[in-house]
Amino acid sequence: MQFNFLGVTKSAATVTAFTVALASPVFVYAQAEPAGQQQQPAQASGQQTGSQPHWKDRAEYDLYNSIAHEKDLKKRLDLLDQWEQKYPTTEFEKLRTQAYLGTLGPLSQQDSSTRQKTIDACKKALTADPKDFTALYWLAINAPEVGGANPTPAQIADAETAGNGLLQAQKPATTTEEAWEKAKSSVDALAHAALGWAASAKKDYPTAQKEYEAYLKVNPNNSNISYQLGQTILAEKNPALYPVALWSFARAGAYDGPGSLPADNRARVQEYFKKIYDQYHGSDEGADQLLAQAKSAPLPPDGFKIVSATEKANEAAAALQQRLQADPALSLWYSLQQSLVGDQGDSFFTANVKDAEIPGGANGVKAFSGTVISLDPPDKPTKIVLGVLDPTKPDATLVFSDPIPATAVKVGDKIDFGGVGDSFTKDPYMLTLKDPELPGVKLVKQRPRAAHKRVKTR
Repeated sequence: MQFNFLGVTKSAATVTAFTVALASPVFVYAQAEPAGQQQQPAQASGQQTGSQPHWKDRAEYDLYNSIAHEKDLKKRLDLLDQWEQKYPTTEFEKLRTQAYLGTLGPLSQQDSSTRQKTIDACKKALTADPKDFTALYWLAINAPEVGGANPTPAQIADAETAGNGLLQAQKPATTTEEAWEKAKSSVDALAHAALGWAASAKKDYPTAQKEYEAYLKVNPNNSNISYQLGQTILAEKNPALYPVALWSFARAGAYDGPGSLPADNRARVQEYFKKIYDQYHGSDEGADQLLAQAKSAPLPPDGFKIVSATEKANEAAAALQQRLQADPALSLWYSLQQSLVGDQGDSFFTANVKDAEIPGGANGVKAFSGTVISLDPPDKPTKIVLGVLDPTKPDATLVFSDPIPATAVKVGDKIDFGGVGDSFTKDPYMLTLKDPELPGVKLVKQRPRAAHKRVKTR
């Protein structure tokens, strides 16, 4: 079941704790001003590549100076486009590329129509310098956002390039050691988010799981990544991992601190979690406890396990098989039940059980044993309801022609019994016997029983 309502890297980008300096261009101001009296293009300090670059003319410098002082991102982008259109080639190409990145990157998070242009600018920068941190950073955010649920191979490759590049990234020159130390964990988280998205897009779910778990170890408070991890594990279709998926959904639905989902989305995730928890576990027992436990941690502890409904059924079946092998009377009762609830149950009852002595010595069994669940009426009972397979679940009813002493049998007693087949229901299963006998129980009187046929089992 899919339930995506937030993009992975959009959330990752919001959490990333970078200072503006990590992703902003370095503009050159007065140092690049033309030497007007010489009427020659000025030299820009810090841009040396063997010889200093020059502006082509005063107009190029003035245009650049306008860009450097423009605070509005959209207006700055328009000015950058003018610079590129009027001056397709410039000795300040590297500076222009960084200015584009520093403008388009933040703008792409405000205006989705600029995301593809941001990707193009990132790829252009990486062609010149594969380790360009700013380009890797914005590519890691925008490639998954543009790729969405049905990305192209190129978009997946872009996310992988960005993710792998960020994991190996070195401190940008304009960033202090202190700032980089604080930001590095967020850089790694963003890288893992991009790689997780790429792996998921390729349906490489084990790798996606690994990346999302790595993300949460670095940034434990991103509930959207927790949710994506749960969906990724379900997509793997490995039941052994489903407890981790349930933990992840519980985390996304319960955690309400920084980085959590909006309240209405948390409520929807909790509803979804409880639905699939019940499907997996077979009941809602333990669901609330898991929500409380997962609220405090993004990943389950080592050895975490939730017993599945299938495991419980297998354990119950194995336990029942042991009981049947050790108790011939119970084995006969179970065999009768399975025959009666089957597709041919009605015909089997008519041919083999109706008006037959039960157990009547079939398979060497002279009496069944069950636990008294109810007496009706309590003071002078003419009906006893028993639990044979399970002492808490009724599956046998004994009907007497005359009341039995109220003191002869009480609720909770385990008694031996037999009788004559009278009727049955399949759901809920119940076999009713008339003219019952209770070996070891003293009744007021016991009517002589007419001869009956013997029960037959398959």
